[in-house]
Amino acid sequence: MIIHFVEHSALLLALCWLMTLNSCCWDRNDNIAKLTSGVLFGITCVVGMLIAIELNSGWVFDARSVILSIAAFVGGPLVAGVAGLMAGGYRIWLGGAGTSGGLMVIALSMMLGLIYRYLHQRGKVGNGLFALFCFGFLVHAAVLLHFFLLPVPHSTAMALQAGVPMLLVMPLTTVCLGWMLNDIKRRNHSERELRIAATAFEVRQGLLVADKNSCILRVNRTFSDITGYHSDEVVGEHTSLFRSGRHDADFYQTIQQQLMAEGRWQGEIWNRRKNGDIYPEWLSVSVVRNAQSEITHYVSSMEDITERKNAEARIRDLAFFDALTGLPNRSLLLDRVQHAMDSSTRSSRYAALLFLDLDGFKSINDLHGHNTGDQMLCQIATRLSDALYSSDTMARLGADEFVILIENLSIEHQYAADRVEQYAMRMKYLLGKPYQIAELELHRGASIGITLFNNASSSADELLQQAEMAMHQAKTSGRQSIRFFDPAMQEAVSTRMLLEEDIRRGLQAEEFIPYLQPQLNEIGQVIGAEVLARWQHPQRGLLAPGYFIEVAEQAELIEQIDLQMLRQASDQLALWQRAPATASLSLAVNLSARLLYQPDFVTTLLQFLAESGADPYRLKLELTETMLFDDMSIAIARMLELREHGIRFSIDDFGTGYSSLAYLQKLPLDQLKIDQSFVRELPENSSLAIIKAICALADSLQLEVIAEGVETEQQYHQLLDLDCRHFQGYLFGRPMPLEQFEHWLITNQATCPLRLPL
Repeated sequence: MIIHFVEHSALLLALCWLMTLNSCCWDRNDNIAKLTSGVLFGITCVVGMLIAIELNSGWVFDARSVILSIAAFVGGPLVAGVAGLMAGGYRIWLGGAGTSGGLMVIALSMMLGLIYRYLHQRGKVGNGLFALFCFGFLVHAAVLLHFFLLPVPHSTAMALQAGVPMLLVMPLTTVCLGWMLNDIKRRNHSERELRIAATAFEVRQGLLVADKNSCILRVNRTFSDITGYHSDEVVGEHTSLFRSGRHDADFYQTIQQQLMAEGRWQGEIWNRRKNGDIYPEWLSVSVVRNAQSEITHYVSSMEDITERKNAEARIRDLAFFDALTGLPNRSLLLDRVQHAMDSSTRSSRYAALLFLDLDGFKSINDLHGHNTGDQMLCQIATRLSDALYSSDTMARLGADEFVILIENLSIEHQYAADRVEQYAMRMKYLLGKPYQIAELELHRGASIGITLFNNASSSADELLQQAEMAMHQAKTSGRQSIRFFDPAMQEAVSTRMLLEEDIRRGLQAEEFIPYLQPQLNEIGQVIGAEVLARWQHPQRGLLAPGYFIEVAEQAELIEQIDLQMLRQASDQLALWQRAPATASLSLAVNLSARLLYQPDFVTTLLQFLAESGADPYRLKLELTETMLFDDMSIAIARMLELREHGIRFSIDDFGTGYSSLAYLQKLPLDQLKIDQSFVRELPENSSLAIIKAICALADSLQLEVIAEGVETEQQYHQLLDLDCRHFQGYLFGRPMPLEQFEHWLITNQATCPLRLPL
């Protein structure tokens, strides 16, 4: 019986071993593979029943309990269920007295196998040889107990006859089958892990494995792509093969110390390729230790960061260097100026900033195009850079603005000033030399502003402003000049900035008021007045335009002042319309150049007139000649639009600008205003001739002529003789506030200029 069980078990184990080749798919949770395994287990059970031991008619003893219990433990419910259905079906087909008992053995083996699987998965029991033996013994003990309890004849005798051989052989068979399946699963799992590791080893990062002595054991394909070394060329070599020479021994010693202490290191390092190129890489090194915490291996991952470093360099260039010339830009210059200030403070040696601005550079772009201008700027940058000392810094701030920083001049202020002046003279000479661009030979000079410093009493921005102010002073005094910064310039700038803020406040408080200067015709009748802005300052009193106009223009606030004058003029015209004595009067308002070209100017002015109810025909806008040439087409379009609503136009200071007949024909004008500079020179022949020509021109174009600045009766009579019929000047009245003008109007309405006292 024992020998028969052993032979029977060996045959089943051989069949099960063949079947277990399919178990490699179990861990992938492939239901088809598990169904196939269940079928193979079922077939094994059927084969076992075909060669089973029959102790009594219809009572079959075989190794199906081993197969089904292990199938349930290793394969799970699906595998056990398929195998159990096949085994049970075949046992029913065999029939006989032991059918029910055989089916119970099948069910009991499966149930115990599933219970063992459940306990093992939760860590309650193991799956070693002893655990498997105990499990096999328990299964077959339960099977024998089942036979003892069967209410059939001879069941006890059969159980005793088969029990001892079964308990001696079947638990060992269970151990062998369970060990075989678990070993196959372990090997499949290990192979899968190795495949995963091999796949993971071939990643986009370079990988290197070295032993505890830093001898290379293995590298991946990406490593070869990065370094140019094939695996066969580096295996067995020391990792120092790749050293670039840019790092000293202390650097590598620091890495080793950190690996010993923390087990890992990562950072940027320069290494050498096979072809000798030195490149930057990001390196991560990890230590592998054994159970005794001894280092056994080093695993390194590396990434070529050449492109990243190049991108960083490009970003740095964009942030700190001029794209056209490659010179430092404002940001980098300010940083170096700050460094120079710190150095000067420590050494007490003077440093200097030279602010260079090309004279007339805009005309090159206008006449020859921006490409020519760019080529010229590049030549300037090269020409000046070649003349710099290694310690100097040159930067480009704007289109044609360059700044040179010179350090370590001298402790003595005068000697430092002399040296930097000589330096500036050399720069001026270099910039004055001809520039050959294609077939063009261009000549341009430069104005240079200089500021000296030997401490950090001013900020870098303030020093740059000082040099720029000195440059503007050089331009004012004459092109191609050199000027040093004068503290008085800073005081003037500070005063101007305070005045600018005060103008802004005054505009918000509506402190700018209109003064009116009367305008008369040839018979002494008042026809209107010119609106002149005055500032009623709360502390300084009444301020004339000469105090604030220039600053307002520079700060782009003159438009707001003009708009306030236009709004107040509209309101006053509306009031005058209600009284017969003033209903025919007009007001002339000066218009700044920028205001005319503002997109919403026409809408704003018409809104003023509509809200006040003033007659647009009584409003006259005075424009200067030069402002119309900024954009003649837009100026004409705006003037025509306003002219359609009745607003009239006068050319102020006529004769001092271009005085082009072409624009006089195009513009919708009503009046020419003779500049006071010609009136003042009367009775000189040149002024007489000019005024006579203006009057003749106006007459031919059917335009009014008004002379401003009339201060004497002689000037008045000479203008009458030249056919000038409208006048304005101190002879008739100075600019006065509204109340005074209205009083003057009442008292002087009947006065004729011909009877004015001398």
